[in-house]
Amino acid sequence: MEDLCNASPADLLDMLQDVDGALDHRSRQRLRAGIEALLAENRDFAARNARVNLERDALFAAIGRQGIVYGADGRPVVAGPGDENPITRSLSGMQDAPLRYLDGRPVQSRDLPGHRALRGETLTSCRFVIPAAGDEEIHIAVSASPVITGERISGAVVTWQDITREEKTRRRLEEVNTLLEGLFENLGDIVGVQLPDHTILRYNRAGYEMLGMTPEEVKGRTCYGLIGRTGPCTICATDRALASKKREVVEKFVPELGRYLECRSSPILGPGGEVAFVIEQLYDITDRKRAEDERRESEATARALLNAPADMIALVDMDCRFIDANDRLLRRVSMSREGLIGMNAIELFSEDMVGLYRSRLQAVSGSGKFMRFEEMRQGRWYSTVLYPVRDASGAVTRVAVVVRDITGKKQGEEALRKRTHELNERVKELSILYAVSRIVEQPGRSLDEIFSEVTRALPSGWQFPEDLVARITLRGRKFETEGFRETPWRQTSPIVAYAETVGTVEVCYLHEKPEMDDGPFLADERSLIDTIAGRLGRAIERVQAAEDLQKSESQFQEIMQQSFDLIYTCYHEGGISYISPAVMRILGYTPDELIGCKCRDYVVPSSLPEWEKGRTKIAAGEPVEGLGIEFRRKDGSAAFLELNESPIVRDRSVVGVHVVGRDITERKQNEHLRQQAFEQIERNIEQFAILGDHIRQPLQVILGMTEVLEEGVAVERIREQVERINNYVRELDRGWIESRQVREFLRKHELA
Repeated sequence: MEDLCNASPADLLDMLQDVDGALDHRSRQRLRAGIEALLAENRDFAARNARVNLERDALFAAIGRQGIVYGADGRPVVAGPGDENPITRSLSGMQDAPLRYLDGRPVQSRDLPGHRALRGETLTSCRFVIPAAGDEEIHIAVSASPVITGERISGAVVTWQDITREEKTRRRLEEVNTLLEGLFENLGDIVGVQLPDHTILRYNRAGYEMLGMTPEEVKGRTCYGLIGRTGPCTICATDRALASKKREVVEKFVPELGRYLECRSSPILGPGGEVAFVIEQLYDITDRKRAEDERRESEATARALLNAPADMIALVDMDCRFIDANDRLLRRVSMSREGLIGMNAIELFSEDMVGLYRSRLQAVSGSGKFMRFEEMRQGRWYSTVLYPVRDASGAVTRVAVVVRDITGKKQGEEALRKRTHELNERVKELSILYAVSRIVEQPGRSLDEIFSEVTRALPSGWQFPEDLVARITLRGRKFETEGFRETPWRQTSPIVAYAETVGTVEVCYLHEKPEMDDGPFLADERSLIDTIAGRLGRAIERVQAAEDLQKSESQFQEIMQQSFDLIYTCYHEGGISYISPAVMRILGYTPDELIGCKCRDYVVPSSLPEWEKGRTKIAAGEPVEGLGIEFRRKDGSAAFLELNESPIVRDRSVVGVHVVGRDITERKQNEHLRQQAFEQIERNIEQFAILGDHIRQPLQVILGMTEVLEEGVAVERIREQVERINNYVRELDRGWIESRQVREFLRKHELA
């Protein structure tokens, strides 16, 4: 273009003659005039273009070529440092590098800084974010302004500054400030800031809690004034720090607080070296003084744990290069820490192992989550945990590897598995024992029913029930599971009842099984079959005893039904529950008529006192014998019964009575007649005595009269008759004496 601007019209015409030699003079004149006008316009355009190039070069030189110049049509004219730069591509609206606001929203094409400047806006240090590789981000500060030529916008200039490092520094500073403020506020110890004259600027939360004051109440007051003093403490760490301009520590007892405190005062110097303010830290050491021995012991324990950890721990980068390691790992690889740090794992372990670990490290880095796995190496089991370690930006750059030898644990798990298997076998054995007990203890079952069900239940108690058959024999009878046959893999136990072998219990495996304690059988299975055989033997004895008891009860019931005496059972709540048929003969009632009735209702009133005495003894749990009670018969007459009673006791309480009653009505009547006869004999004895006296008196008179009469045959005859009568009287006396002796004998033996 510059050559055309400097060329003469004649030269251009000469050039055109070669193209068209047929031009006439007039045409050449007109063509010359046009070319001259065109060259003049071209020279003006070249001058303006040179000026723009100079301005552009000056602008890019001033901003270090970090910018984009847009033409009026919105297209970038020049972009620095180049189209490959992600910032340039992002500000140009490229989709592979989207521009975002600080809150994460994408910037629309029409809102790009260059487009906004073309609309007349001026942007100053507007901040944007550009996503980069991984979780990284690029932070930029963008300025944009329109280029105005005359009164119209002829383009725009966008400049930026990469402030990623400044943004990271700002964030770190904010994090540090937040951390420091959090640490300050949440320290368990008391921290305060004061001026050199002891005026308090602030305390942390622990300080305000100790004083029981708010920040407003504390601010502006002196530290000694807060505890009620008029001047600084005699031993004051702050005064010492002011004098030495170094950190000072003192321990003292504060009576106002009743505590021992350790005061640490650290001076903060100003630009001129003077103390600007003092940081005071207060530690309550009251408990510490009492627990120094415990603390030393705890420190020794902690030191021992740190020096001899149970796990091997290492910190590695993503390329399996060691960054740090504990003593356990150092001893394992027989290296010093200095020799191990910086070494790649491939120098210590096999390439396959390192490759496997490298893939695991990549997986942890990609997921950001820890990984746990177990593996065996050189005959030992190890449990390994990979923990991701992030850098300040949140990217996983390192991984903590914790390796624990779990060989003992694995051996324990194997032992536990075996033990669990054994316990499962014991559960099966307990289940079959429970099933056998349930079958045996069901009432009303015959031995055949019991043995059939037990035979079917037997296989479930052995280790391989699907291949086990069983048989029980009892006095020649056999009870078998389906498909039973005798095999070499057999286990038997005798059934013993009443000290006699009455049968056997047999189990057989149909196919060969692994060798255990007793052939294919476990030792506990021998105990199991013996236990079942023993239960069956006791079941036989129990069933036999139940049958014998039933026979005895039947016989006893028959005896009660045929008993001549009255037998009944009566409860306090329900009345008579049983009464023997003898009641019909004795009282005239049927048993059904008296069931549920009260015995007292049939007692004759004259016998109620004796009845109540018997009830009192029964209520005290004492038996009653020979209780004589008159009962009312159904026909209205009375029957005299002699009762023998026994209390029925349940849960230490008398709930009823068993009674055996004998009908002694006829005996009572005979006793009454006998008593009347004895009474008549008594009266006769007395009459005999009186009659003898009455006869002796007249005889004495007659005998006396013979004394006055003359002796003769008549007198002799009278004397003979008197003597004869005296003999009769003497015989009466002897009878009276014998009667008295009989009476005394009867009385002595309670016959009268």
